[in-house]
Amino acid sequence: MTIVEVPDQTGKVVIITGYRGLAYHSALALAKANAEIILLARNVEKAKENAEKIKKESNNDKISVEYMDLCKFDTIRSFAKSYIERKKPLHILMNNAGIMAVKDRQVTEDGNELQFQTNYLGHFLLTHLLLPVLKSSAPARIVCLSSIAHVMLQASIYKNDINLEKGYTPWKAYCQSKLACLLFAYEMSRRLVGTNITINAVHPGIVDTGLWVHYASNFPLSKSFYNIFEKRVMITPEEGAQTQIYVATSKECETETGKYYANCKKSTSFNYLSYKKSLHKELYEISLKMTGLEKGIEPEVSQNEKVEKVENSN
Repeated sequence: MTIVEVPDQTGKVVIITGYRGLAYHSALALAKANAEIILLARNVEKAKENAEKIKKESNNDKISVEYMDLCKFDTIRSFAKSYIERKKPLHILMNNAGIMAVKDRQVTEDGNELQFQTNYLGHFLLTHLLLPVLKSSAPARIVCLSSIAHVMLQASIYKNDINLEKGYTPWKAYCQSKLACLLFAYEMSRRLVGTNITINAVHPGIVDTGLWVHYASNFPLSKSFYNIFEKRVMITPEEGAQTQIYVATSKECETETGKYYANCKKSTSFNYLSYKKSLHKELYEISLKMTGLEKGIEPEVSQNEKVEKVENSN
């Protein structure tokens, strides 16, 4: 894969969830282009070690780490409140961090299935809480990390059992969370019309990151498969980061919103659910309740829709 040439990012402030793998290489590329980077991490000490590496390699000291745990809504609210109080701008929000195929069903302290909250709900909440800053800093971009897993057979939104209390499987949970990330980008793009904020979803590729190592260690029979897969199919974290870097910084993506990208180009989802607008809206409403948000973003109403509503009311 071609390495993206990042335009100068002087004056841009970027928040990235995570600090390893895709997050590390995204941060490094943006730091080299002179952006200010804030890494949000649960393991602050490890994240600081990587931040120091980025500083040295990019010759950019504007790299910092702050504590936030996607598994704990109160830490997301605490970070967002603190950030807003600083009156600091925000130009790029990269919802990057995630986990994959956790063997046994686990529940967060907020009562949600672990993968659904980590990969999707935590980012849903973070994005909404930071919207006032993104709006005041516009033009701004939001990048949501989805996955090709959203087209797998188990990829659905299980509305009647969203936390998978019945019939949990590692891939079922992962696929649901990644489909949710894609639907979120589609729905939010509609709700953010007129704000000069774009939001897009990306598939990074089949990347050799710590997620796969975790999966292989939990499923002994998959270790040999993983070793073969790693050598023949997987791409490096640096290669995998290119699509989210492209969407976050390229001139071509400056006004594109509500799209799905893979290999640094617009792609097509093969899951029919991703085109079901009623499901986009329904998931959005479910997510508001699950994250405790009082209200969401109301979509802009076009002039034609306003006229139609008036005529229907007469």
